[in-house]
Amino acid sequence: MRFGNISTFAIDCVHEAIPNERGWVFGRMCIWAGGLQLGDFEEPSCMLNVTGGHLEGVLGRLQALEEPSFEDLTHAQLYELLDRAIYGDDDRTPAQVAADAEKYFKFDLLTNGGESFDRFKSFIAIANGQVRILFTELSSEPVGVCVDVAEFVATVTEFLGWLKMEAKNAG
Repeated sequence: MRFGNISTFAIDCVHEAIPNERGWVFGRMCIWAGGLQLGDFEEPSCMLNVTGGHLEGVLGRLQALEEPSFEDLTHAQLYELLDRAIYGDDDRTPAQVAADAEKYFKFDLLTNGGESFDRFKSFIAIANGQVRILFTELSSEPVGVCVDVAEFVATVTEFLGWLKMEAKNAG
């Protein structure tokens, strides 16, 4: 199943029928942003509900993702700032780490957001009506893509609707 447009923003997913009584949807998925793939579509039997929960959370905090101080940063600079603030192991005190986590964790996208994203670290922010998606796979250089907010919301909403329908057929 594909929701959206690969060249701008899309979600690819397949439901793999693994019987269960809890409405869990297992399958494969990845996200496309500006023609670049985030996630490993070849990873089988991923619990798509986990990723759906992360994406629901993003939609719920979308307005809070607009940070004026990010607007002049390049994708690489913003990735570095968020990566250091959330995941950096440096000389900050425990209080500073906690303060940075409180301030910046909302910008985490799908890091630990399901098995398809295990090898990826990703962040999300909003500037000038655009969703900025920043990600890297393992030790590769980070990439950044801008997506229209309305397109992002519509695509994620469509995926979440599909996921809810598939959950009814999961058992």
